[in-house]
Amino acid sequence: MKYPLLVLCSALLASAALADDSNRAKSAGKGTDLFKIVDADADGKISKEEAAANATFANNFSSLDGNSDGVVTEREFRRNTMPRRNRD
Repeated sequence: MKYPLLVLCSALLASAALADDSNRAKSAGKGTDLFKIVDADADGKISKEEAAANATFANNFSSLDGNSDGVVTEREFRRNTMPRRNRD
């Protein structure tokens, strides 16, 4: 299950780089990540409406929304897109 999450993370990052919205692309300077770019109102949660601005994020919204409450928090995003440590 590790590898699909890595692929998802890579796809999300790649789609951010190809975003059509030039204002967001300009604001995506150093230190800014995909979550912050898609979180248009900067409330720490991404709604379905905000996710619609990024096709890859929108397509994977339900997978990222761990508790199915209709929003993706930064914690849910990190949990579902960051590689997991081996527990050997």
